[in-house]
Amino acid sequence: MIQETGPNHPTSLYIYTDQNSYEPLARIDKGCEDERVMYFHTDLNGCPEELTDANGELLWECSFQLWGKRIHEIEHESVEQNLRYQGQYLDRETGLHYNTFRYYDPDIGRFTQPDPIGLAGGLNLYQYAPNGLTWIDPIGLMCSITSFKAAFREAKRRLRIPRNTNTPKPIKVYDNKYENRTVWEYKVDGNKKYIILHEEDKFGRGPHFHTADDLHGDPLKSKVRYNQHDGHIPENMTGITNIKGRK
Repeated sequence: MIQETGPNHPTSLYIYTDQNSYEPLARIDKGCEDERVMYFHTDLNGCPEELTDANGELLWECSFQLWGKRIHEIEHESVEQNLRYQGQYLDRETGLHYNTFRYYDPDIGRFTQPDPIGLAGGLNLYQYAPNGLTWIDPIGLMCSITSFKAAFREAKRRLRIPRNTNTPKPIKVYDNKYENRTVWEYKVDGNKKYIILHEEDKFGRGPHFHTADDLHGDPLKSKVRYNQHDGHIPENMTGITNIKGRK
């Protein structure tokens, strides 16, 4: 959704956090004589939870269950806000979310049509994603963790690092024996935990995170093996799409 307009409705222009992102940042409503800028406040997966004006006054808020079903929605002013999960737009007549290639039903947490790309999108043709907290499917074809912010938060979740923990300064490690990497070192309950960014690897995988701990080795030292956990964040080969902006 880039822009919408209609009878008795101002023209709304949507601004996103990055060129390739579906996470909304702001909305500009333009009427006959004036222009109004509003700002989105999203959850860790980019779903809008609040909309505020330029002064920080709350205009709209909504809380959701895990798969996007509304718990309660409050319009503090006459502002209709229909963006839902990234790439989705609420059809208020049916309650379904338009998701480009398919419709999504938040009441059941599933798509209403099978995946147009068949098994290439996964074995379950109606599944939205394995995890509604950190995965997205902005066009209704194949779910992924695409943004730097969402992938980083997923890495913190796997390491059980509290969300309100301050993010340490990243350290670049140049390693001609293993792989160059960027490392964030956290200290939680007396233990060191690491989030590691590989911008590429020998298998051609795109930018991705790993998690590690201090059981043996130190990822901040080059040419040293360390205790890297299994898995990649995200698991797809494309990797994080907005790595340059790191939004």
